[in-house]
Amino acid sequence: MHLSHRTLLGIILLIAAFLRAQYLFQIEHNVDQAYPIWQALQTLDRGVLPLAGQGTSVLFANPVLTGYLFLPFIALTRSPISAYVFTIALNTLGILLAYRAVKDLLGVRVALIAAALMAVNPWVIEYSRTTWVQSLLPFFTCALAWLLWRVFAGKSKRPARRLFIAMLVLTAFTQTYLLSFAILAPIGLLLLIFRNRIQWRAVFAGGAVFLIALTLYGVGLLQQWDSVQQKLGSFASAEASFRTDAWEHALRLVSGADYAIARGTDTPFRDWELRQNLSQVAHVFIVGAIVAGIVISIVNLRIAKTPSPPRQAKNLITHYSSLITTSSRDAAIILLVWFGVPILLMTRVGQNVHPFYLLLTLPAGYALAAWGLSFVFRPQTRIGAAVLITLYIPFAVLMGINSARYAQETQATPGAHELYALPLEYGLQLGRAINENLPEGGVVFSPVEDWVLNSFAGRTFFGVRDTNLNIIPNNGGLYVYSRSMDGGSIDPMPYPTFTTQMYLPDERVLGIDTFPRAETIQPPQTLNITSQQGIRLIGYELTRWGLPNTENKWMHWFAFTYWRIDSRISEIDQRLFAPFAHIFDADGNRVLVVDSQPIPGYEWQVGDVHIHQMTFELPADAPAPFTIMIGQYDAGNNANVIFNLPDGTTNATVTLPETITP
Repeated sequence: MHLSHRTLLGIILLIAAFLRAQYLFQIEHNVDQAYPIWQALQTLDRGVLPLAGQGTSVLFANPVLTGYLFLPFIALTRSPISAYVFTIALNTLGILLAYRAVKDLLGVRVALIAAALMAVNPWVIEYSRTTWVQSLLPFFTCALAWLLWRVFAGKSKRPARRLFIAMLVLTAFTQTYLLSFAILAPIGLLLLIFRNRIQWRAVFAGGAVFLIALTLYGVGLLQQWDSVQQKLGSFASAEASFRTDAWEHALRLVSGADYAIARGTDTPFRDWELRQNLSQVAHVFIVGAIVAGIVISIVNLRIAKTPSPPRQAKNLITHYSSLITTSSRDAAIILLVWFGVPILLMTRVGQNVHPFYLLLTLPAGYALAAWGLSFVFRPQTRIGAAVLITLYIPFAVLMGINSARYAQETQATPGAHELYALPLEYGLQLGRAINENLPEGGVVFSPVEDWVLNSFAGRTFFGVRDTNLNIIPNNGGLYVYSRSMDGGSIDPMPYPTFTTQMYLPDERVLGIDTFPRAETIQPPQTLNITSQQGIRLIGYELTRWGLPNTENKWMHWFAFTYWRIDSRISEIDQRLFAPFAHIFDADGNRVLVVDSQPIPGYEWQVGDVHIHQMTFELPADAPAPFTIMIGQYDAGNNANVIFNLPDGTTNATVTLPETITP
């Protein structure tokens, strides 16, 4: 390869690395991005070695290798940043591997065009800077193409070694993400087509490793058999229909179409309409190049079957002899199968098809586009190369701006998705605040899954996805929340105390409130009534609120009840007890029934105190004083908490010793 080609490749790789690494701390870290990092933390902190991982919305759980790949980096840094840097580096390397794969089939110039297109595609850039289970799709697809295409084309000097390594890479690929098993279809078909060039002993040796990994994954799924059966039934029952989504997404991954309206519309620049219009012009141009590449491939297949083409075809072939020759037949087959089979697999489906599913088509889509562009512009000539570079520069700038706008949108509206998707900049600050304030053995309450905050903090702690502040943890804890600056107080109970708040540019607040230890909670009116369900009524408080009416009567009341968890009975995880209050007038008539939020039994922890608030308004026409009976009821299981009363009897309610009068 000439120095000029090396220089161009170096520039392309630098552009790719820059676009993927820019705005690193504005990457939106969401529930899916956090899961593999949390898995690594679970292994490091708790010795958990999972065989099946995060659940999917389509089928059963994903494989778990992504979390294991992140493990050494998380162990060294205890920060999600290291996982992002790792994926960005590997996915940037994928562009070099894509270049080498295309170069083996179609030559240096076509490979440079393919790599240049891939370097700036905003869809691929976005999917190259993630940490979800499918984060390494761009790398693995390009690595497999680099290893296998040369073998399929009969150009490898060591096909057995390439095939064995390819099988190991294929094993790693399929153990990161459930959908990656779809790559077996194009690879399997190409192995059959080029079977006479395949060193099958190497395939079988690598296949043994594949089967071992698949068996371990299968064991993990068997441990979730009930969920697997449910997911399979749901998947099978979905009505399939023919869709063009897969084809359109495969084109977008080459042309960058529609990124301007999908991402980055809410930035201070407000230029998305202009960018979308310009992107559509580029899209039409590049789709034409892809179609041209497909036509060239088909023509090559026909040439191989026709020893003596017509005069017109001969003239055309002579004119573009470097691009259409019978020796390109293998390249045509490889590219059409690699690009087309994943699209066909996702054309008649009953589920949504997302753009990242079609990352399996990389780098074949870029090779076809580059082949078409080379056919038209002839980059082996100075004029053709100059025209291509002239067209590429504004295209690359446009795609780079489209990519940057997504990060700038996140920068301008970091609290748009609350805690469900925070930019790393603020998520890491939140993680540090949690580490500074969480007591040993404390619990973190938040509206998101515990693995999100675990990943920001770089360590595991017990988290409860709950916005209900009724639980005072045995060892104390934190409540982490997001709200608007003018949203007022969100704490309905008096016990959480303000700890820290972070103010975001979009007028959102990230806050942390602290809970005291449960043993410090002393209800105003004490009781000590145990139950058969392991929960003890330790006290209560009756408080008036609002203003008295015209007769100077207090009709509005709060009833606070205090409960302590003494033990966990065997069936408690399946219970959903909610406190209730029956209010009786002086004649013994029940005039009100009020209740409070339930706390699922699986959240009951020994030593915790539950505080429940019930609000009610006394009826004006009922005689006072009023008596209150307290209990807890699970409507789903038609079960009550049964109390052991002081007189030795049992009952489903406790009568408070205090009566109330308006």
